[in-house]
Amino acid sequence: MNSLEPPVIATPASHRFSLFLKIGGICLLIALLHVPLALLRGVLKERQGYQLAATDEIAGIWGRQQLVIGPVLAIPYQYKKPVVKSKIVNGRAVQVEETELTEALAYFLPEVLAVNGSIDPEVRHRGIYEAVVYSTKVSLAGNFQPDFAVAGIEADRIEWEKAQVQFGVSDLHGIRSIGPVQLNGGKGHAFESVENDNGIWSLKAKLDGLPTTSKFDFAFEVALQGSGRFEVAPVGKVTTVLLSSPWSDPSFIGAYLPVKRDVGAGFSAEWKTAPFSRGFPAAWTDRTVKLEEMSRKITREGFGVRFAQPVNGYDVAERAQKYAMLFFVLVFAVFFLFEITAGIRIHPLQYGMVGAALWVFFLGFLALTEFWPVGPAYAVSAAACTLLISSYAWSFLKTGSRTMVIGGGLGATYGYLFFVLKSQDYALLAGTVALFAVLALVMFCTRKINWYGLELNAPPVVPGGR
Repeated sequence: MNSLEPPVIATPASHRFSLFLKIGGICLLIALLHVPLALLRGVLKERQGYQLAATDEIAGIWGRQQLVIGPVLAIPYQYKKPVVKSKIVNGRAVQVEETELTEALAYFLPEVLAVNGSIDPEVRHRGIYEAVVYSTKVSLAGNFQPDFAVAGIEADRIEWEKAQVQFGVSDLHGIRSIGPVQLNGGKGHAFESVENDNGIWSLKAKLDGLPTTSKFDFAFEVALQGSGRFEVAPVGKVTTVLLSSPWSDPSFIGAYLPVKRDVGAGFSAEWKTAPFSRGFPAAWTDRTVKLEEMSRKITREGFGVRFAQPVNGYDVAERAQKYAMLFFVLVFAVFFLFEITAGIRIHPLQYGMVGAALWVFFLGFLALTEFWPVGPAYAVSAAACTLLISSYAWSFLKTGSRTMVIGGGLGATYGYLFFVLKSQDYALLAGTVALFAVLALVMFCTRKINWYGLELNAPPVVPGGR
């Protein structure tokens, strides 16, 4: 271009077009920043997979989640069943209906079941990941009252001498020891492991005949190892469970909540269930009821405690990423308002640098949560990104007051987001209030701007100038 030629002055129309082009460019940049955010979500899922694999490995060696199921009294019996047989009569084959004795098993749950246990949890590590495991010794006591007539089970012959007490836990690998079951305080009957197709009662104790009384007491103890959670199935008509532990952060779970609980440096809790509140009968026979179906009904009624850890950093990081667009929009909107009100030109590349710094916050927070608690990890990542963006913004905002607006706004936004993340139940309300407040602030700050005048009467701009 000839240096003697006058400079090309931007017309109002061209300035208006550049204004809309800048807005479109900012929107496009926000959309493009969702690409690294999507990649970050992939990294988060990968790290969660590593954590799950590590905790699963610990649980596989030590013992998995335990559900105590039983005991139940199983008594074989025989009943007459009509059968059709083929016989030769007068040289001809004819079908004859006869009856024959067929064996089945009748199951009787306890009239009363009392479970008392003390649980000792501890934290085990695999690399940077950890899992809560526990050891417990549980005593079970109660009484049986097997009555075929009351249960509506028709039996032609009851094999009392073959009766068994069956007991089960969800992970047999976690059983350290199990004592013999004593009937009426007498001789103990040892449990032994047997193959069980229904997968619920895998330990059986042969009784060699039941006491002569129709009602008899039982008692035994079992020492278990497990991880994560401990539950009991309410198999008694009246089931009482007492659990205590030095763990200070329990989460009570399952189909029933404790009727009493005391949580402090440790916890103690008591559950009590009644027969009408459970979804399975007190007695049944495998002649009419499939054991798999009964297993599902019983396990669904389990209750107990989960040994909760402090807030999982991965979960908080995942929730924080959902607010990434809010950060992009708020920060870019402030920069754009500075362009309009103060006549500052900010290059699209500078917007991109700021967007990258905002994205780095989420990456840094995710990385630090693997080593630090959520609070310090969040604070360090937020402070570093606020300082980085404020320092960079000073290079083109030129004044400390504008830079302080950026830094103060970012700090306040990060602080409010942390409040939202910690108050998960009120996250929607808190987020809505924050958006309303920000919108009101923007409307207040721009209430005197003549947008038509800004587009049509903007000062001339020499291409390449600031």
